[in-house]
Amino acid sequence: MMANTQQGGLTQTIDLILGASSQNSFSVGDVLESASHRGFGPMLLVPALVTFLPTGGIPGVPIVAAIVIILIAGQILLGRNTPWLPKRLRKIEVERSSVDKVLRPAKRYTTPVDRVLKPRLGFLLGAVGIKVTALLCIGLALALIPLGPIPFAAAIPSGIMVLLALGIVAKDGLLIVIGGVLSVLAVALMAF
Repeated sequence: MMANTQQGGLTQTIDLILGASSQNSFSVGDVLESASHRGFGPMLLVPALVTFLPTGGIPGVPIVAAIVIILIAGQILLGRNTPWLPKRLRKIEVERSSVDKVLRPAKRYTTPVDRVLKPRLGFLLGAVGIKVTALLCIGLALALIPLGPIPFAAAIPSGIMVLLALGIVAKDGLLIVIGGVLSVLAVALMAF
């Protein structure tokens, strides 16, 4: 079981991203390093959130986020206790000003969302539930790759991943259920 999940929320994750670097740019490694002590949940939430928000319109962001999510979710499936990313991926950088412009104003919307988060349906956060959630995240991340070049097309799969990852972070099984249902609907829509 992924024991190193910790309750938190969207606002806390945005603060974590904004505090990851004091320089003019963020590296993927800086952001994920600041999240890694909190377990796999934030490591899934950070790239999903960055892709869901308007920062997902920055060229290349959805594809990098998809790769990070696939690697992290894959490690959950393999039963690793601590997250790992290759050095080359950790060195990818994004301008701080672009990230600040989007994330700081988003905090006024994330605070009300955080108020409704609470631990519930804990059985969905057991070893099997977490692995099913990781599989869903891998499927959604794979959808980000062809959608990446289309501005803001990645918002639907990344939004669903935000729900799934937030469910892990906040230990809120209801979000995992909602994310699972939306995943099935998204696949059904893509099939048509």
